[in-house]
Amino acid sequence: MKNKLGILGGGQLGMFICKAANKLNIETIVLSNSENFSARKFCNSFIIGDFNNKNIINKFLELADVFTVETENIPAQVLRTIQNSKKLFPNSNIIEISQNRLKEKNFINSLADIRTVNYKIIKNFNDLEITLKLFNNSGILKSCEMGYDGKGQYRVNLNNLKEYKNFKFKDYILEEMILFKKELSVIVCRTSNNITCYPVVENIHRNSILRETLYPAKISKYSENKAISIAKEIANKLNLNGILAVEMFLLDNEDVLVNELAPRPHNSGHWTLDYCKNNQFENLIYSIFDNRVKEPIPKENCKMVNVIGDDYKNKKNYIKNFNFHDYYKKEIKKLRKMGHYTFTN
Repeated sequence: MKNKLGILGGGQLGMFICKAANKLNIETIVLSNSENFSARKFCNSFIIGDFNNKNIINKFLELADVFTVETENIPAQVLRTIQNSKKLFPNSNIIEISQNRLKEKNFINSLADIRTVNYKIIKNFNDLEITLKLFNNSGILKSCEMGYDGKGQYRVNLNNLKEYKNFKFKDYILEEMILFKKELSVIVCRTSNNITCYPVVENIHRNSILRETLYPAKISKYSENKAISIAKEIANKLNLNGILAVEMFLLDNEDVLVNELAPRPHNSGHWTLDYCKNNQFENLIYSIFDNRVKEPIPKENCKMVNVIGDDYKNKKNYIKNFNFHDYYKKEIKKLRKMGHYTFTN
């Protein structure tokens, strides 16, 4: 049983975790809440069921000794149930912090010399109106939970403020809109024995969805060192056992602010599949089964491009000209990530 890994979630991240585990002779069991999932053809076995179903979770627990997640949006009680009887990577406390934007930002700003953008809890329209004025009349209203790829996010300013008079303000924060030079991310891998970071990369978003990642990020040495230092500090303070992506903003003065945390492999780390000796998914497996992570060892400069929605219809071209990775999703949907490709840049 010591070489059996249970994975909560069967999307593309789960698929790549399975592929990495297969290479290292680790058996994988996936719990998916959908019948059609990317990891289905790459895992050794799977269960389809609701994460909130106690019988399903108990059955899943019997099949492996160690567990990990491919999404942080797993019910907190489920995470605690797993951790109470088996090993969970990363631990439930880390995942619970990252599940909630307010908890996450409060944690980040409790650390010395690490900051996020300014933010405030919004409970009603009056809160929104007052806070918007504090934030120079421009902000992003974000749901505290279940927000990803732009979901649960609304740009608010004086021109559209009145549209939110009847908005249901349940668990929302307002973030101040800021000007920044670039969006960056660092993936940090840590165990009780060692810690390592993948190089800083630059991310390009459109409609709040990651479109491209460039390695290396074209930034100053000061900003590079600051980003790496922030990622390591957060990982150490969380007592991370596994992998964590830290998304950041690079400001005009070369300073760095933290945007979000993701306690799992990350879309901005997909370039490592083709351009690092040890990719992010392999290092997750190493952290779980070896209690030691390996240095990434990048090969050459590259770019990763997400294939979104109807772009997937050009699949043959991507296969012919690039390192293409298919996510094997049954249905093309607008703004759905269908795959990605990489190339030397």
